[in-house]
Amino acid sequence: MQSVRVFKMPGLFVDAVLKENGKVILSAGGLFQFLARPFLSVANKHLDFEKPAKVTDSAVYPSAWLPPIPSPVFNRLVDAEIKTAFGKFIPETVSIETTRKFNPNAENYARKNQTQTVDLINPYNSEDPSGDLIKNAIDQALDLGAVVITFTEGDPLLNPNIADYIRYVDKSKAVVMAYTWGLDFDFEKAKQLKEAGLQTLLVSIYSTDPKTHDEKRNIPGAYEKAIFAIRCGLEAGLLVTMATHADENKVDDIEGLWELACELGVHEFSIWESVPTLEGACRMTEAGREKINDFYRTVNSKSDGTPRLFSNTIFEGEMFGAIAGRRWLHVTTEGEMQPDPYIPFSYGNIHETSMKSAWKKMRKESVFSKKRNVHALYDPAYLQKVRERNGWDFKNP
Repeated sequence: MQSVRVFKMPGLFVDAVLKENGKVILSAGGLFQFLARPFLSVANKHLDFEKPAKVTDSAVYPSAWLPPIPSPVFNRLVDAEIKTAFGKFIPETVSIETTRKFNPNAENYARKNQTQTVDLINPYNSEDPSGDLIKNAIDQALDLGAVVITFTEGDPLLNPNIADYIRYVDKSKAVVMAYTWGLDFDFEKAKQLKEAGLQTLLVSIYSTDPKTHDEKRNIPGAYEKAIFAIRCGLEAGLLVTMATHADENKVDDIEGLWELACELGVHEFSIWESVPTLEGACRMTEAGREKINDFYRTVNSKSDGTPRLFSNTIFEGEMFGAIAGRRWLHVTTEGEMQPDPYIPFSYGNIHETSMKSAWKKMRKESVFSKKRNVHALYDPAYLQKVRERNGWDFKNP
């Protein structure tokens, strides 16, 4: 076993013990070690039980969604969690939209925000957010303590400057992740993103049936493009996650999707629970969550070389609670700052106010004040507040 010091401050240190089986256990020492106990207790419960996404000679990747251990970024994560123990929550993950092309939010922006023009018939003609906006969001996120920068919504890799934005992120402060539908992807692009410093490529697969997947995307050949993107990412040496969103009707499809992930040889298969609609329709039941959780435990307890399973029903339900507005902040193509991509409620526009100010407003919401095991839109009072704000009127509260 090898021990590595991953965090140190006066009166407190945290060590990572790297076991021979590739697993990691975190331990704290010093006068103020009690400050690290909440985070270490939750983290060790899963680190000791579950297989990691990837193990190299120099680091362990507990999940494609987290920084490697040891690393300067993991040190920042520990620091952020210690501050959380004092009640000072930090947006550890900041997700940023880089394009309106095939962005699910584009229609809403076009319909409700008359100051912007989005061509819905030919989205490739739509103007992407400026580089200044994206780099400003990155700078402010890192200053606030973010440890994960994610480029997300639709296919952010369609932005021609995506490699520059990935390169712009200080890799000593945050790891970089990017979603893709694989619409414009090949090995050279994967190699370019790897060289720019991308840690994790997240490829979205809706269904194992090509026809169903293509119909969901409304793009002929979308399934084959996504599969090809996964293979290119793996060949380029990226950490690759096959990701899917699941509602109650899709729970029984998860095992088949995981088998596809095994066949492709990705590092992790990620399941994100679909959030309630603004009309209040619940898209996942407790029975559905329990099925996902049981499958999660079964898969991750086996050291058989198959992909790790990530599920936000575990990560947010059992581990850290729902992270929107607590550990997550999202920036839209318009510069609006929201708790996540699914809550259409702006706490300020980055053109007009700082991310720090928007985060403070977000943190004052009672729905984000306590740990919740389900998404904020399950809270009736907050859902009503979002409904009242809805109409996609992105003015400051």
